Amino acid sequence: MRFSSIRGLSRASVTLALLLSIFAVRPCFADFKFAFISDTQGHDEDGVNDDVLAAVMGRIKSEGVDFILVGGDMVSGTAHTREHANQLSGWKKAMSKYKIPFYAAASNHVIQSETSERVFRSVFEMPQNGPAVLKELVYSFSHDNAHFISIDTEEYGNFHNIGKKQFAWLRRDLKKNRKKVVFVFGHDPAFPVRSHVGGSLDRFPEKRDELWALFRDHDVEAYLCGHEHLYNKSARDGVYQIIAGGAGGGLVAAPENGGFHHYVVVNVKDSGECEVTVKDIDGVVKDSFVLQ
Repeated sequence: MRFSSIRGLSRASVTLALLLSIFAVRPCFADFKFAFISDTQGHDEDGVNDDVLAAVMGRIKSEGVDFILVGGDMVSGTAHTREHANQLSGWKKAMSKYKIPFYAAASNHVIQSETSERVFRSVFEMPQNGPAVLKELVYSFSHDNAHFISIDTEEYGNFHNIGKKQFAWLRRDLKKNRKKVVFVFGHDPAFPVRSHVGGSLDRFPEKRDELWALFRDHDVEAYLCGHEHLYNKSARDGVYQIIAGGAGGGLVAAPENGGFHHYVVVNVKDSGECEVTVKDIDGVVKDSFVLQ
């Protein structure tokens, strides 16, 4: 085809028209960053490791992230409703001074009694698009070219498992997603490596494998979790598992095996490439890699 003239249009006009048609079909998003932390609990009176949380949040604030995903165990927790509400409210107040939006997941220290789920909902305001019985505990949201899903690995009375209703909702949500990049976050690892082997989603291996196959089939980039107070990454069937449970809880491994307090920052590019950086509370890079 000659581009010198198409129905009276110049070469420059044709080129501009082609470019405009391409960008009209494919929206262009700006790069953005989010952070992931988990397990900020401690033995302080308020149930939080205040010193480590402050150090972590100070670093995250300087990173310029758009929002934070929290993989649960924000506080030490209790089965006493009022005390539990006070702990979670105190944690929320401590986080509010950083003025960074956050999305929280349920966890074993947060769900300890029949009233715990109600307390969680009363303190936090999470998206309400999840299954009816688990609203604000299971949910999804999108940001630019990425989709995020919070799962509940600690359904009361069904700990370390993904129930049928939650799984069915998750499958529907993933099926209808049209965003390029997908992250799932929750508390329990699917494949624990140290202190909670047998006490995570691996307690029910067949259901765990069914969940992981769902992640694989829907091109989930990574599953972000905590529960084990260390940092570890692995990949199975093209899906990363990133355990980052080091924002305050007692460490369970030597530093060389991931036992250091830390946070994760993910830079999501318009292209879909995701740069992952893991830093300790002194800002030292402990790991970095790219999800493509």
